[in-house]
Amino acid sequence: MVTDEHKNRLIEKIKSIDDKDIIDEIYRLLEVDFDDTVYVTNEKQKAEIAEARKQIENGEGIDSEEVFKKVRKWLKK
Repeated sequence: MVTDEHKNRLIEKIKSIDDKDIIDEIYRLLEVDFDDTVYVTNEKQKAEIAEARKQIENGEGIDSEEVFKKVRKWLKK
């Protein structure tokens, strides 16, 4: 359940962002219509998904904070 506290923390976080690109991306994400579309994948895609799941199970994934750092670095280039 989303509480008012969750919403307020998110609003405050967004208010503190000075990077226009990040604000644009947040706005784009908020415009996305959520639907229940089922995506059909081919065998190659299924194999890649299975490999990605195996990597995550083996701890080979990238921490989300590390991803955010890399994205911020890329956006500054």
